[in-house]
Amino acid sequence: MSSSVDTSTPRSYTDFTGLGELRGKAQKDQNSALKESAQQFEGLFIQMMLKSMREANEPMKDEENKSHAMETFEGMFDKEVSLQMSKRGALGVADFMERAVKQQQMPAPSTDALLKARGQGIPLNPKQQAIPLPTAAELSKGFALEKNLPLKSLQEFKAPFSGGRK
Repeated sequence: MSSSVDTSTPRSYTDFTGLGELRGKAQKDQNSALKESAQQFEGLFIQMMLKSMREANEPMKDEENKSHAMETFEGMFDKEVSLQMSKRGALGVADFMERAVKQQQMPAPSTDALLKARGQGIPLNPKQQAIPLPTAAELSKGFALEKNLPLKSLQEFKAPFSGGRK
């Protein structure tokens, strides 16, 4: 029976030797260093979220199970769970951050390249078709929703709301 938990040495954001290695890795291969630092950020985010959830449940704990040893164990447990969740990409924060950083690092395309990709430019003053206005004869008939249903006069419209008064 195999376990699905990754037992390799996790790189934590609090591991200073790991941070030094990450800095060296960034000079050689920026993409893998970006991925690893995004995972570390996701781990930190998940750990802070778990800590906040534990603090929110603090009033519900009974006094018998409170101790400094228990708090230390829960903190270590939350850290380990957050590292494993970040390795799996549980929330997708690392993937999102990695894509966002890569987009910001890409050089902006030139105006010529954008115009060529679009095909042709947009005219500054495009020709517009005139909207036909109703004639005086059409206005005297009144507006209608349909040809056979003219709009009621103002008095007919007010009658139901005025209690029969005109």
